Amino acid sequence: MTSDQRSAPKAARQGIDFTDVDPQETSRAWNKFLSNRNAPSLPMTGVRSLIYQSWVRSNTTGIKPDQFAAPSFEHSRMATKSSHDQAELRRAARTSMMRIGDLLSGAEAMLLLTDRDGVILETVGDCSTLRKASKINLSVGGLWSEHASGTNGIGTALWTGQPVYVHGEEHFCEGMKAWSCAAAPIRDPIDQSIIGVVNLSGLTRIFQKHNAAFAATAARDIELVLQQEQSLLNIRLMEASIGSFPGRAMDCADGFAIIDRFGRLIFSRNSGVNVGRPDQDLGLGAHFLELPDGISEEKIAAALPSTHYCDDIRLIEIDGLIKGAALAFRQRPNTSQAATVKRPADPDLPGVLIGTTGLKIVGKSDAILEALDTANRIASANQPTLIEGQTGVGKELFARLIHSRMSPERNDCFRTVNCGAMNPKMFGNTLLQPLEAGGTAPLCLDEIGETSAETQLYLLRILEEQGARLFAAHPPSPSLRVLSLTNRAMRDEVEAGRFRRDLFYRLSTLVLTIPPLHARGEDILLIAEHYIRKISLETGRDRLVFSPDVQDALMAHVWPGNVRELRNVVLGLHCLAKSRKVTLADLPPEITTPALAKTGLAVGFGPQEQELARDASLKQAEVRMIENALKHHHGNLSKAALALGISRPTLYRKIEAYRIRTP
Repeated sequence: MTSDQRSAPKAARQGIDFTDVDPQETSRAWNKFLSNRNAPSLPMTGVRSLIYQSWVRSNTTGIKPDQFAAPSFEHSRMATKSSHDQAELRRAARTSMMRIGDLLSGAEAMLLLTDRDGVILETVGDCSTLRKASKINLSVGGLWSEHASGTNGIGTALWTGQPVYVHGEEHFCEGMKAWSCAAAPIRDPIDQSIIGVVNLSGLTRIFQKHNAAFAATAARDIELVLQQEQSLLNIRLMEASIGSFPGRAMDCADGFAIIDRFGRLIFSRNSGVNVGRPDQDLGLGAHFLELPDGISEEKIAAALPSTHYCDDIRLIEIDGLIKGAALAFRQRPNTSQAATVKRPADPDLPGVLIGTTGLKIVGKSDAILEALDTANRIASANQPTLIEGQTGVGKELFARLIHSRMSPERNDCFRTVNCGAMNPKMFGNTLLQPLEAGGTAPLCLDEIGETSAETQLYLLRILEEQGARLFAAHPPSPSLRVLSLTNRAMRDEVEAGRFRRDLFYRLSTLVLTIPPLHARGEDILLIAEHYIRKISLETGRDRLVFSPDVQDALMAHVWPGNVRELRNVVLGLHCLAKSRKVTLADLPPEITTPALAKTGLAVGFGPQEQELARDASLKQAEVRMIENALKHHHGNLSKAALALGISRPTLYRKIEAYRIRTP
């Protein structure tokens, strides 16, 4: 949130300009303005002052008078709009939008909701009017700020901070002069910054000056809902803070503050006076910290001013999302000492970051370094690639890494398709539409070995047609880059007749094999530390510390579920360990049971099963493990698959192949 948005005048409470609009006079004024655009300070009659000032701003920012429609906000950027715009504002407006939308059916009018930037988020109302509006991008994704579309209800309401109406000839752009609109800003209940606009639009024949008052009433309804939700959230943040911070810890702190995820104060006790900022307004809603890119412990520490000595930071999770933080402050040790946070910065773990996604492949073993080197070389060659590896080794992470190396500016275009759940028709929609639209982002085919025979044939035909296009006299520039992931031995699948040989060769020009976790040595402890840091940051809980015995047990385990299994173990320990220092007694039995650690079998429930795992054939042991897992989880296939470290489709296939009876 910018300082301009926070300092926007609280003019929404001012009166609305209800001056009469004479279309002919306005048209003459408009023509005169066009003739004198190089001297905008000349006196102008026949047009409202509010509109004339907007014309001047539009002209100054370079808006073309003959512009027909508003520009469209990029689809990829729409998906990354702030959570306040995309979630809370939409949720607060939903009831009003639905009620008013029903009333506008057949009334030749429509109601719009925009975010703080003038981007349309929702539209409701008369169907015929909605269709006509789409021709000038008065629809979802249309950008209607003044600097993008000139004088219009949405943009001018955002600029002035008050309800306005713009009628016909008053619009700056020619293509919009057939429309009339009335808009009112929506303000945040805490800091009164503008977070969106409600706009009533239609062709000029629906124009009524009081439409602006109607829009202002709708905006006020939304603000009341937001205020109620924010009040409830503030209560939950305070309750969660009490649960996160022991009372003694809060009493010992010289200052204490609770902030929401935007850095605004929800509660304050000496958070300014005792740390050297007595001049700061520390009332409810004051912007204590600037957090424009989201909230995390690191971002809070970076945003703290040098006058603050923060003793502890606890992130607060509400309904599975980080909604705020509690901060404990102490007096600065002395005036020359810079502010510090109790927890020093962590050294980076060895590994490779994946573009701008925030994801990372952690490790330094020879096995993983070789796989990373192969992935980098694959990224430079535009060829179909098969990525092999056991369940949970991180095949999709490597696919994302290859994509980020190919298209570093398009990390958001990565597409994954679960082949086990695909039929030919779904494949057609997934593969052909992006090609027809000129898409170039790679397609990630997950669990390619689970594809049915019918779908295999359909996929082969698509790839052959794509190949023919590329070798045509004038081939198209975009092409489909396919990355296929599998935990099966695909050559064995081909020899057994379960997978088409011709399709296999189409998909496996290049092959990348991801090493299993047990072959990566001390990477096991590095990855565990990675998840310890991540989970601690997300939950606000202290980090786990593994004793030497625990580290030895983790290194000795075969990890049939690989990195995914290790992540689940760390997550379980965060929830269930009796203290932050983890002992052998805290570990799951499949890790501490020597027989299972030696054989790599994920599930065992007694001496007979362990003896069988040592002495019987692999097939017999696998059948017994699956039966035990199904029995232990009362026939729940999802839980059994998770315990075994395999996917649900793989478990289905094994049950059928071994003719295992399920409970």
